[in-house]
Amino acid sequence: MWLAELAVSGFRNLAEQRLEFDPRANLIFGPNGGGKTNLLEAVAVLASGRSFRTLQDSQLLGFEATHFRIAGKAKSSKDKEWSARVYFSPAERKHYFFDRREIAKRSLYAGWLPVSVFLLDDRRVVAGPPAQRRAFLDDAIGKVSRTYRFLLAEFRRVLLQRNALLSRNGSDAELRVWDKRLAELAGEIRWRRSEYWQNFKTHFEQMSRCFLPADEIRLGYLPNVGGKENYLEVLARSRETERQVGYTRRGPHRDDFRILLNSRPLRVFGSHGEERLAALALALAEAETALASGRRPIYLMDDVAAELDDRNTRLLFDLIRSKGQLFYASARPPAVEGRRFHVRQGKIRPV
Repeated sequence: MWLAELAVSGFRNLAEQRLEFDPRANLIFGPNGGGKTNLLEAVAVLASGRSFRTLQDSQLLGFEATHFRIAGKAKSSKDKEWSARVYFSPAERKHYFFDRREIAKRSLYAGWLPVSVFLLDDRRVVAGPPAQRRAFLDDAIGKVSRTYRFLLAEFRRVLLQRNALLSRNGSDAELRVWDKRLAELAGEIRWRRSEYWQNFKTHFEQMSRCFLPADEIRLGYLPNVGGKENYLEVLARSRETERQVGYTRRGPHRDDFRILLNSRPLRVFGSHGEERLAALALALAEAETALASGRRPIYLMDDVAAELDDRNTRLLFDLIRSKGQLFYASARPPAVEGRRFHVRQGKIRPV
């Protein structure tokens, strides 16, 4: 699947316009502040229903715009076609449409277009707090499994209900009802994460060997509740402590993973450059795992080669060549064949 057309209005600084893309590579260049990243962001919003830069939809509105609208068409190699649209105005909730039908929830809409985002500051996934890594993993699995997205959304809903009970000192009888459902969902999430993790880990270690051939890099998953622990019993034992703090401290919503560089935590002992390359390997491994599951990824890259040396820049483009559709934004276009778009003051012009 590849994105064939995009139409935007009222989004960031982008002028109202319609664009047609190359199925292989689209190179977006122009002066800083012109709107290159905004174009990548518009593609991401179309694909997932949310921005990779902010959770505040009002920040996506253009100056004096009352709403924004992003629409697009995707095609397959067999000429099958899909259409989608995202609409937002402050006076209404966000609306999602897929093949002319309105989709009630973002969790049901997201993932129709398998997009992998590569940003210059993606090292936060490596060096940042556990929540960054959980979000990365949940997003990656959700792109290849709609069922996982449903399970995660339901788990979060039940977790909120349990936390509300804890904060108002709910009775054991009340909590047992939510504990049972939470444990059922946690078991499903744990199983699906484990299944995905095995494939993802293999792809990551392959990618990391490409970028850091002189080092040994390994991934380690850190479950908050061990595989041999009964989560329902864990919840029961933790109940009194959790009443005091007002939230659920144990469960898959507290999981983490770590990257080991030569048997030591990369986030502690790694350099800025090593963190950057490890983050790139994570993003590429996510795309490779999607590809292995039968979904041809769309790569959104925001000047990710700016901090790479010549060897790693060539390696990056060699690794993604012919594996999916590329959108690459930078001040100057890289030496890659593809359709070129010049962006200046929000106006995008094919050249």
